[in-house]
Amino acid sequence: MEKLMIEKSDEFLYAFFKNLGKNEIDTVGLMGGWAVHYTLKNKDVVHIGSRDIDIFFDPAKINPRVVEEKLKRMGFHQHSTFRWVKIFHSETEKELGLEESKKHPIHNLSYIYFDIATPVKIGHSMPEPLLKKVFKKEKGHVKINDIRVMVPSAKILVEMKLKSIPGRSDTFKRTKDIVDLYALINSHHELWIIKEGELVKTKGLDKRLVQKFKEKLERFKIDGTIAASATMLKIGQDKLTGLLEKI
Repeated sequence: MEKLMIEKSDEFLYAFFKNLGKNEIDTVGLMGGWAVHYTLKNKDVVHIGSRDIDIFFDPAKINPRVVEEKLKRMGFHQHSTFRWVKIFHSETEKELGLEESKKHPIHNLSYIYFDIATPVKIGHSMPEPLLKKVFKKEKGHVKINDIRVMVPSAKILVEMKLKSIPGRSDTFKRTKDIVDLYALINSHHELWIIKEGELVKTKGLDKRLVQKFKEKLERFKIDGTIAASATMLKIGQDKLTGLLEKI
């Protein structure tokens, strides 16, 4: 079911951006796991994708109601403070309405979320100050089928991972964030000081975010996080920690 949910998530992601108008496509962007996926795809690096879809926009450039109406038309419902959700029955794969989903045990339900982020706090969104840098030109674009979609630069994606990982309580999400972090820094050599062909140390990253990540790295080595991340990456733990310690 997990693979199916990832495939459905990718389809919803494409449908959302496909439905944006010409004046809207440059004001809404993709972040999170899918932004990492398509950024890495441009580098011919394999990435498993994501179940959650993380989008962002500047409310000064597009009315939040425009985004909300598009999600409603796609069948998503508001959930929590910054999420929209679509619910499926895990066995039949049938899409369920909110009321209908309440009739089923929670272990029989699967979810796909649209998470909304903005550079400043508005009604139904997660404020992410790093997005201010994106709207000041620290951005890139990826191709999703026939659509050109704005994403944070590789540097900002790395900083977002450095910011999220230390506070992750969900073991799987923390593991996957470290996988994403490794894949990003390993494939973007412009983020490195390189001497005689060797990656020596990352450069240009927010020192405060780096410090907070490094403070937790030792714990991740013993609590199973690094082991799980290395398994997901299909590399040795020493190779993973060796690169992370150079951040």
